[in-house]
Amino acid sequence: MNRAPRIDFGDTERSISILARLASHGIDEEAILPALAKSPDPDRALANLERWLSAGTDSKARAVSLLDGISLRYRLCLMLGASQWMADIIIQNPELGLLLGDSEELARPVDKASLMGEAKALLANATSFTHRLDRLRYLRQITLLRITYNDLSGTWEPLSVWAALSELADAIVESAAHVVWAEMGRSEPLPVAVIALGKLGTGELNYSSDIDLMFIAADDADLETATKFCEKLTRSLEGRMGRGALYRVDLRLRPLGGAGPIVLRNEAAASYYQNYCEPWEVLAMIRSRTSAGDAALGEQFLGFLSTVVYRGARSDIFFEGLVSAKQRYEEEVRSRGESEVDIKLGPGGIRDAEFIVQALQLVVGASEPEVRGLGTVPAAQALAREGKLSQRGADTLCAAIVLLRQAEHRIQLRFGLQTHLLPCDPKEREVLASLMGTGSWSRLDSEIRRYRMQVRELLESKIPMLRRSEARSHGAAQALGFLPGSPQAIAAEKLVGFSDAPDALVRQIAEDSSTAERLELISQYAPRVISDVSFHRELWDVAFSEEVELVPADEVDPGVTVAERIAEAGNEWESSLSAYLRREFVSTCIKEAFHGDVRRTFARLSRLAEAALLAALDAMGGEGIDIIALGRLGCSELVLPSDWDVMLLAGDGESHARAERIGQEWLRAARRISLNSGYFPIDLRLRPEGSAGLVVRTVAGFRTYASAAMETWERLAFTRARSLRAWEEIDAAITDAPFMRGEWGWDEETEILAMRDRIHGERMRAWEGARNVKLGAGFLLDVEWLAAMLRLRHPEAGIEPGPTHMVMAELAEVGILGRAEAQDLGAAALLFARIRDIMFLLEFDDDSVLPENPERLARIASALKLSGANEVLEIVETSRSKVMQTYQELILRRP
Repeated sequence: MNRAPRIDFGDTERSISILARLASHGIDEEAILPALAKSPDPDRALANLERWLSAGTDSKARAVSLLDGISLRYRLCLMLGASQWMADIIIQNPELGLLLGDSEELARPVDKASLMGEAKALLANATSFTHRLDRLRYLRQITLLRITYNDLSGTWEPLSVWAALSELADAIVESAAHVVWAEMGRSEPLPVAVIALGKLGTGELNYSSDIDLMFIAADDADLETATKFCEKLTRSLEGRMGRGALYRVDLRLRPLGGAGPIVLRNEAAASYYQNYCEPWEVLAMIRSRTSAGDAALGEQFLGFLSTVVYRGARSDIFFEGLVSAKQRYEEEVRSRGESEVDIKLGPGGIRDAEFIVQALQLVVGASEPEVRGLGTVPAAQALAREGKLSQRGADTLCAAIVLLRQAEHRIQLRFGLQTHLLPCDPKEREVLASLMGTGSWSRLDSEIRRYRMQVRELLESKIPMLRRSEARSHGAAQALGFLPGSPQAIAAEKLVGFSDAPDALVRQIAEDSSTAERLELISQYAPRVISDVSFHRELWDVAFSEEVELVPADEVDPGVTVAERIAEAGNEWESSLSAYLRREFVSTCIKEAFHGDVRRTFARLSRLAEAALLAALDAMGGEGIDIIALGRLGCSELVLPSDWDVMLLAGDGESHARAERIGQEWLRAARRISLNSGYFPIDLRLRPEGSAGLVVRTVAGFRTYASAAMETWERLAFTRARSLRAWEEIDAAITDAPFMRGEWGWDEETEILAMRDRIHGERMRAWEGARNVKLGAGFLLDVEWLAAMLRLRHPEAGIEPGPTHMVMAELAEVGILGRAEAQDLGAAALLFARIRDIMFLLEFDDDSVLPENPERLARIASALKLSGANEVLEIVETSRSKVMQTYQELILRRP
């Protein structure tokens, strides 16, 4: 018999009493305690569960459903423990709790069109204006339940959750506008456009956000009627009944703010923005779109508005106005003593990240329309693609936004409050950490502080006027003898300045020469890890211990260590794995800086990835599913910035439906681990049919796909694939896959060469061709594809996937390549991979593109033990020329 898990309830006597009352409903401890143990707040979940079973009628039927449905039990305990706000909604509408047992209904996408259809059906039987608004409140509640579950369970990615919340708001506002217009006795088309601003304007709404709206009336509309409509719509959205309000509405972003009329005609509004608006109002209009009402009118107004917003270069006075407005609210936050706990308005918070992106959108939107009308995360990536923001900067902003907004959402979900302050109560802090999947408050707090520091530094580098005056100097640079202002001095000051015991670290540096030497190593060759070491005290031992100096023979196999940690951690295995991955990745970074051995890094990262991927899958019950490693992981040559390209195949006897469910759960867990460790970079886009395909395929299904639908580039990709479980059936399918659609010939290579040209034209800026060590002609892509195409030409050689330099040597052994050629190509692959690692560790804006700045090239030279920048360029160009020559002879030149 399975024993119920032990739970340390906060109030044991009260919990025993509640469990006894649940038993009267037929719910025994053995049935419910496992689900409660998984809840982020078992005490709250238990109390709310009793309230739900006792609410309304049909409690007996609900108890039976709870006993019969294991998914219902776990999902209900998750919701009832995570959010008192949602618990109150479920208890108010007991039938909504049963919805959590319907997987198909929960998975149904949330979009405005579908919600409008549901609203129409609900409104059809409403008998009064008040009743109609209540039906919309019910629609909002039931939809919020679906969104919240998919958010808390990790089924939907954060951006999908934000979009769903925004689609719901659009549908409610649109439906309420129809109800109000009809209640006013009007049958003609509504002559008012409802403009969404702020987070609703960019489709990234919060759970407890106000919705920022502005009303624009047609020029020929009756302004009195339009005003009455807008006032009545606002009251209808904000009015509270038994189900609460629909939304809080904020109209302060309209022309003249609270002092201005609630609605302006199109021409009057256009005149205001053309002649009178403040800089901050221009910035606010970046996040504007039509949410409801007259769509054509809204687009007409926004079309004009874009000419005002995106005017190109702005004056210093304009930007001083933006900075002044931002400094005012920063001072308000400081005056309240909330700078450290306010993750929205405090330094490095959500508003800082948004400000960076929006300021850049404002500046470049005129010449780069691709960056307009996007949420913060996609806008940051668009700015990076356009070369207006470094890829590293964009990645930092995106990761910070996701982490901070996830935390903000979970804080708001607890009690339905509009807040963005980190909790002070110790229990609430641990609940928040559990909801974020970090396992402990100290880890979550460190990660939040680390990202906030990075965001603020990026903001201050882009907008120096916002740089804080206080200096963070603890004498580290002086203790190490670094020149003030040098990269080493800056890095050292950062490491010491952001630690929670800076004085102790400075004393340690002064008293211990080995610590000083290690700090110098990190500062000079691996500043990338400084923020991790600063904010995660457990990493100090990694950074300053002798472990860094160990030779590979002395290192512990990560596969054994990961398995042991997961077994010991039990339900907290994700948190334990996250902490281990962070530790091992930082250790690998410092070892790369210390030893300069890229081959060692290949092996260490590849072993770590394999162990983590399989352990996470096994923890989900996926022992019957294999992981296919592709790309650099497939060849066991991961570099520090590499993704883990993988796909999943179900083994013989494994139910595909079960395997797909486990695969989906594994993918959700992977996202959580990635967020909390900073290093679980899985990428499933190389699986059959890409992002639209199934997460898990059967072997038979994969063979069918390979023989009927696999594209030429996929055939090339599968030359670098291997089974992590080394199952013979799957290894055979992978080996056969590139040839299931016929032999490899010139037609296929012509297609690959055309793809190579597209990559050069679409994924690189023109000046990068001779500097992009990943994608440029004669660089890593060419070496890797050359090895792959030679293997495809000669399958009889039976050369297995492996690091490119080793594959080249094997090609020489069987006479496909000359030994000198193989040696040159292998050496080039190692050099370019090492340079990528160096640029990653040095925190350059791009880890693939050699900088033009001589000082930065000199730092690469120092890491490579070369004499200077010119020698770096010389050795790179020599290696590149040899690759291009061989590529020309073997691939581009036809016999």
